[in-house]
Amino acid sequence: MHYSLEQLEAFILATETGSFSAAARKLGKAQSRVSESIANLEIDLGLQLFDRAGKYPVLTEEGEALLPHARKVIRECRVLSEYAEQLSGATQAQLRISVDELFPSDILGKVLGEFSEQYPEISVEVLWTAIGDVHELVKSGRADIGISLPFDGVIGDDSSWRILGAIWFTGVAAATHPLAKLESVSEEDLWQHIQVIASSRSGREEADAYRFSGRLWRCEDSQLMRELVLNGVGWAWLARHYTQKYIENGQLVELPLKMSMEYVPSHFYFEWKKDFPLRPAEEWLATALAQRFASLGEI
Repeated sequence: MHYSLEQLEAFILATETGSFSAAARKLGKAQSRVSESIANLEIDLGLQLFDRAGKYPVLTEEGEALLPHARKVIRECRVLSEYAEQLSGATQAQLRISVDELFPSDILGKVLGEFSEQYPEISVEVLWTAIGDVHELVKSGRADIGISLPFDGVIGDDSSWRILGAIWFTGVAAATHPLAKLESVSEEDLWQHIQVIASSRSGREEADAYRFSGRLWRCEDSQLMRELVLNGVGWAWLARHYTQKYIENGQLVELPLKMSMEYVPSHFYFEWKKDFPLRPAEEWLATALAQRFASLGEI
């Protein structure tokens, strides 16, 4: 068998994008080149990978069975390249970081300031993203590493990860909101009022376990969520570091919830592509962020 990495990449991308033409656009090649690569791969393997009878190619059973193995081969080749780059002493030129917009900007700014002194030769791009989108940017290769806060508490099994630290959420409402006047707030009380929840353009939302209202407003920006709550639109689960100042000056009130959920912890994760080694600068960043969280305690 004489199949190539180019053929395997065309096979994988055609599967992920849904068509040979979309795979060609992503690879920056002519569609005929991609179609030829896949056809030659089928000849080399002695199997038909796609059913081409319809408008779009559909994986055959054989194609489905071989797809994870093709992905493993490509992943291992990339890992090999990464290790070779490290061993050769090549300097990393760029670091692309996808960050959940709930991550405390003061922590990130402080650590990246130290990073710029430690690695002055590396340029940095920070992609500030909504709930759930960090993982997608890392998975797609748009970002090298991600700082994510999955509301379901789960990182996809196609990523490697470390826990950086936890932040705490609390149910809050404006001081003028009816819920703020209650001495004890039940699920029935919450159900009667609008709840503002976090969402993303990709359709991800807060977990069902944290929804207590029949009327939902969805928002992908936590600062706007806070402003909506401050203006009496409804109540929301908001991070303590986003609300502490407003609670102290009397604009927001922590709701006295009956269901023992006054404070809900969520963990930030440092994630990167599965099985890829962290490069020295990325390793430094992960360690520095975890140390910063540890020094601050609960936030």
